[in-house]
Amino acid sequence: MGRGQNWQSFARRLCAARPELDLELIDLRMHGGSQGLPGPHTLAACADDLEAHAGASGLPDVLIGHSFGGRVALTLAGRGLAGQLWVLDAAPASSGERGDTETVRVLAALAELPPRFVDRRAFTAALEARGAAPAIAAWLAKNLVREPDGLRFGLELPALRALLEDHDRTDCWPLVEHPPDSLDLRFVLAGRGSVLAEDDRARLEALASQGVVTVDTLPRAGHWLHVDDPARLSELLLAGLA
Repeated sequence: MGRGQNWQSFARRLCAARPELDLELIDLRMHGGSQGLPGPHTLAACADDLEAHAGASGLPDVLIGHSFGGRVALTLAGRGLAGQLWVLDAAPASSGERGDTETVRVLAALAELPPRFVDRRAFTAALEARGAAPAIAAWLAKNLVREPDGLRFGLELPALRALLEDHDRTDCWPLVEHPPDSLDLRFVLAGRGSVLAEDDRARLEALASQGVVTVDTLPRAGHWLHVDDPARLSELLLAGLA
């Protein structure tokens, strides 16, 4: 449920260090401002959107995908992407049944909310009353849309569930284990609170030792790498782009 705007401060940091960079922050389908798109809502559809957005000029030389966006980027890379792909704390495949995870709990809480709120505080209070952490509630409040009769949550929950289900059944390990020669595949992992299971980390480290991919870990960062350790993440990206 993130959006490109979440990366705005970090993008400015990169551009301040390298003014020649041309960065674009994309809202994937049914995220942020990319609403009202027809289904089916799948990772393949997300990849289609990115190709259509790139148009005749083609995809950029460098693609960076975080979390769900990392799996979308890997899906796109499977179509013959040439250049650099940075996957930020995203696993090549889900590790089984999602079960009672924070994402599932948040979606359930959102489904219970009334359709309108008088203000942001009412929205966050309603979510917190249903078990959401204050930081998560405040983050989700960025998706509120103002209408004449109040604020509404601007994302379509059925579409998000469809994207999540397709994410969980999509396996990108074949690409990661055998990337084309044209693809420079780089993973950056969170040192704490990562979405990757230990088996996934070990599998990536083994591939890195063979020179198939590059793997770096930010020990001080959780899943939101660009918030927890922006200095080290920007160092890695800028050095890799050199």
